Amino acid sequence: MTDAMKMTARHVETLFCDDIRHETGGKLSFIGVYSGELLVPAFPVMLSKLCLFVKIVTPAEEPLRFLNLRVLKDAETLKEIAYDEKSLAALSDPAGDMTEEQRKTYVLPYQVMVTFSPMQFDEPCILRVSVRTEDGELRGLPLKVDQTQPPTEQS
Repeated sequence: MTDAMKMTARHVETLFCDDIRHETGGKLSFIGVYSGELLVPAFPVMLSKLCLFVKIVTPAEEPLRFLNLRVLKDAETLKEIAYDEKSLAALSDPAGDMTEEQRKTYVLPYQVMVTFSPMQFDEPCILRVSVRTEDGELRGLPLKVDQTQPPTEQS
């Protein structure tokens, strides 16, 4: 097998943004995407909305048999979503018609959208996604919520 054909390892991709919009043709638009940090002028702060797009990617040869997704603010669980075996089987359906050779190079994306509206932050924190599968825990990239630094005075 060539390097280009090597199987993708199971992983989690996270995207934090102000809004997710469903467009014509099944497209999604992500509005106000954060790049690792959400900076606010002062705490506490209330956001009208905060959206997360979570994609769990797994090789087609290894469909998920168990999935529990948690959105955490530091150690506090803000949202928990558990999928039963029947739901996961339906999500894995595209791989059902594949040949064994096709399964070796295909991945299954499990996509979850989570919206918090409104979302309040009382102090700096870290938002992250934790995904438990039958093989253990996977974590997506976190979002650091912090205060902007006041401008320094120059003499």
